[in-house]
Amino acid sequence: SASWEGAQVCLVAPAVLDTAECYGTESEAAERFTALGLDAGSAAAIDGGGAVALAGSYCSSYLKLYDGTWYSGQSLWLSGRWSWYNLSAYGFDQKTSSFQVGACAAYFADFVDGGGAWYPTNLTQAYDVGPAMNTGWNNDVSSVYLT
Repeated sequence: SASWEGAQVCLVAPAVLDTAECYGTESEAAERFTALGLDAGSAAAIDGGGAVALAGSYCSSYLKLYDGTWYSGQSLWLSGRWSWYNLSAYGFDQKTSSFQVGACAAYFADFVDGGGAWYPTNLTQAYDVGPAMNTGWNNDVSSVYLT
């Protein structure tokens, strides 16, 4: 939903969840990640952890978008593959200030459905991290795609 109602982390995983789920802390979100039967070690993409992408419609780890630099503030975790996510559907439109890419590469676009300019794709490959967005991109991502 567009309102986070005090949550710090929201999970979006269409292959395993019917709707986004939101939590007060990243550790609570990581516990849910494990409960879904996914690789708990891959939840922390910044560690590398040797996680690999699973064949199918979800990744074994999430793309994590943060509204603060250096992975701070609220975060949105996305795992579904092969479609564009319009961030306005999750109350995260033009809020991304840092990110951690999980096992699946990502594309970031300026407008909905992949429209407009794209963030440099060489910076959003599997396990890439960005403690701050490139010049001109802070709070400027409206949609993302996971490969």
